[in-house]
Amino acid sequence: MPDRFEAVQDALLCGACGGQQRYDPASKGLICDHCGARSDIIDDHYLDARREMAYDPKKAEEPPAIDHAHLCQTCGGEVVFVGKAVSDRCPYCNGPVVLNAGHAHYIPSGLIPFAITQTEAMKQLHGWAASRVGAPNDLLEKVEQGDIAAVYAPFWTFDADKTVSYSARKRVHRGKKTYWRNIKGVTGLMLDDQITAASDHVTPAIRDGIMHGFDPALLRPYLPEYLAGFAAELHGTNVSDGLGHMMQDLEPVVHEEIKRDAGSRSLHSIHYTSKLRDVRFRRVLLPLWILHYRYGDKAKRIVASGIDGKTFGERPFSKSKLVGYAFVLAVAVFALGGVLGIAASGG
Repeated sequence: MPDRFEAVQDALLCGACGGQQRYDPASKGLICDHCGARSDIIDDHYLDARREMAYDPKKAEEPPAIDHAHLCQTCGGEVVFVGKAVSDRCPYCNGPVVLNAGHAHYIPSGLIPFAITQTEAMKQLHGWAASRVGAPNDLLEKVEQGDIAAVYAPFWTFDADKTVSYSARKRVHRGKKTYWRNIKGVTGLMLDDQITAASDHVTPAIRDGIMHGFDPALLRPYLPEYLAGFAAELHGTNVSDGLGHMMQDLEPVVHEEIKRDAGSRSLHSIHYTSKLRDVRFRRVLLPLWILHYRYGDKAKRIVASGIDGKTFGERPFSKSKLVGYAFVLAVAVFALGGVLGIAASGG
């Protein structure tokens, strides 16, 4: 294990009793699990976590600097534990983890610390499960038996100007006739703090479900104190990889912009090329609470944002309830049709 990692662990020892400290979302400081002493976190004033870095594809990146990790034996994910971690299992899949040299990781630009405590997260997660329409009656019970873990997940933020040159076929109405016309055009997008996941464990559904409210004003410098007691997955890829993922994420947005620019929702055979200018980026860590539970023989998870508690998850459906809902809907439609028929006949 690298000496600097041991130095970080030593720096988190309580000054009063020598016990291990952890980050406390409620007080936004450190708390000692042994004696209960609390201490503040001093952000270095010269570290600007909101600073964006310019991307130059011709310039080599600084080499990764963090080279320790725990390797999950189930999903293969690599996470770092700082201080006394709340879980010795993988926060993404709940599988066992072992200390591993891993590969080198880049140091993040900054992070948003956990603001939601485990108690608050459990309330959000259980509330989400209890409110699922069409869920089995015992869903909440299964969720309450699950295991919760916390992790700082890696994301990119990008700013850029994106120019889009496109061609398509547009449906045109002339009198009673409709035909397709070939069109071309150029439009653009201004990207500001476009969030892109830097982990295969963070699906687009999770990102869109709970992370669309990203606020750069909440960013703090990347300091071990904020990670104390939590797991963190760090960035293991370079900026060009992040840009590639962002371009994939933007596919639906680009198509919508092309339709807006063309003045038609009825476009066919859309083709486009795009060019990015003035690209700026950050590597950031964002906090997630993840609850793992099993329903039947299937493993599922529910994820809550550690920033504001927004929740998204995987759930089973009750077949009997779905059949019942379908029957009620069919009866309602039949009854409405009868009422409209009577009204139309003047009865």
